[in-house]
Amino acid sequence: MLYKSHVVVTYAAVLPLLVSTNSLTAGNIIALGIGSVFPDIDHPKSFIGNRTRGISDGIRMVFGHRGLLHSIIGVIFFMLAAQFILSSFQQPLEWAYWSTAGYIAHLVEDSFSKTGVAWLQPVYNKRIQFGFKLIYYKTGKVSETVLFLAACAGLFYQLVLLTT
Repeated sequence: MLYKSHVVVTYAAVLPLLVSTNSLTAGNIIALGIGSVFPDIDHPKSFIGNRTRGISDGIRMVFGHRGLLHSIIGVIFFMLAAQFILSSFQQPLEWAYWSTAGYIAHLVEDSFSKTGVAWLQPVYNKRIQFGFKLIYYKTGKVSETVLFLAACAGLFYQLVLLTT
């Protein structure tokens, strides 16, 4: 999934949770967006990977794309690193939780791609495809565009509801 689709789908899916927990702040929205694109740092041609080439190239060489960063271990490492960094700079730990929510949303979204995600790496490398190989998208194809537009419509609808 392209970064713009990850961001929009994540916002559309998680906005109700932000609202219902009274957590709708600029910091939390930014954190959620960062988390929604971060797992693809393992791909040098991704939005984030292209902007962190040295790091991205190294991660891809060691783990590959949709490797360890696209697993539960990756989620745990990300959350602990985010908590450490934010506490070191005396920033709200809530940002770590919302960025981790974005990270998890990214993995769920990738699980609906044709190839799925190996959630249990490095213990179990079989990829899980949540649509049972019947419902899936392919990155950059019409199926992703339809998903992106549906998420845009859903997000727009939610924003209208918030402002009325």
